[in-house]
Amino acid sequence: MLNKSEMGWVDFSSEDRDRVRDVIKQLSEPGTLDELGIGALRDGFADLMFPGFSTIQTRAKYLITIPRIIRDYLALKPAQQRRQSLQQYLEQQENLLAKALTLQHLNEGVTGIIGSTMKDGESVARLPSSVYWVALRTWGIIDTQASLNQFLRSVKPAESSLGSKLPDEADDTDGVSADSRIHLDRYDPQWIEGVHITLSESEAVFLNHKLQNGPINSLPAQLELSGLLKEVLDEDLTGFAQLAGWVAATPGLAQRTRDTVKMAHSFSELIYGAHLRFNIVVARNNQREDLLDQYELLWCDWHKVPQAGPEQVSQWLAATNISLRGRTGTFLMEWSEHIANSVSVVVLDALVEKQALGNKKERSILKKRLPDNYRWIGMSRLDFRWAQVRTILRDIQEGLPC
Repeated sequence: MLNKSEMGWVDFSSEDRDRVRDVIKQLSEPGTLDELGIGALRDGFADLMFPGFSTIQTRAKYLITIPRIIRDYLALKPAQQRRQSLQQYLEQQENLLAKALTLQHLNEGVTGIIGSTMKDGESVARLPSSVYWVALRTWGIIDTQASLNQFLRSVKPAESSLGSKLPDEADDTDGVSADSRIHLDRYDPQWIEGVHITLSESEAVFLNHKLQNGPINSLPAQLELSGLLKEVLDEDLTGFAQLAGWVAATPGLAQRTRDTVKMAHSFSELIYGAHLRFNIVVARNNQREDLLDQYELLWCDWHKVPQAGPEQVSQWLAATNISLRGRTGTFLMEWSEHIANSVSVVVLDALVEKQALGNKKERSILKKRLPDNYRWIGMSRLDFRWAQVRTILRDIQEGLPC
């Protein structure tokens, strides 16, 4: 009998594998366990507000360095390309970049350098190109609908640096080259010498322009187009709830964007109550009277505030075009109905417990005895990637001319 589970990959695309890796990573981090199965709706709202961004992105600089590395490869002579594929070159240069940035900012307390903790002889565990590829496509920095692997395979080493075509471009009559699909502020073959994690003025202006011309109803595009980016960054909006309050009070943004933020915040608040009851159930099962008292007080405060009803839940699902797995959609409807009708906590706890067990089955936290010092389990109020987006937008804003 096997004592250890193993995972194998079906080779669909790098995005498919990255999505699974993200899930595995999240399961090892506090506050990300999706015990109630609402992650798809959370991600649906995040994709509307912050398309292309993810929770594992760190700094804006990688939106520049990845296309620079690809452009460097495309500038090589065909003979040099035949000796090394774009995939090999990209991996090599991204590892060199990690070392260069780490040395450049040594002992400066700089955060967000991918690969800064790797030791001699090691490689970056998660290359920036895989982390930022969707963002590069979404914001028009690299013009392609191909996955990262498809794009890398499409640039054949034996071809001219100006002659490589992508799978989705095969029928283009004008023969668009891979080189012309890479957009940058300027070509700088010496860019890696003295590279910094911060953006130059030219790079910041370029990314600022890309955000302005990105998905029109996304929050980054609206903040750029309305001239409100500096204002939102100057505010102490560290959490999504604070951001939602600011957006509600700011008429300069498109109504569709404001509506999306409002719906996302309402969803976060409604489902926070369910996660609160879930933690009360867990605390009761584990005889944690200290946590039980604490969470019951939080519940009393939460329950005083009016929450979204079933009609709003239907609007959320329509707006995000999300189909929730299993009976999660029914659970959301029933939860909102019960809250609107002030149903007893006995019924609420039974509903939450049923959903958790139906979602996770034998893997549910409810089936496990937890350590004596455990704290909050699973999700709390949702952030929708705002923390990561805020850092990247701040990088861009700080690089712009005064």
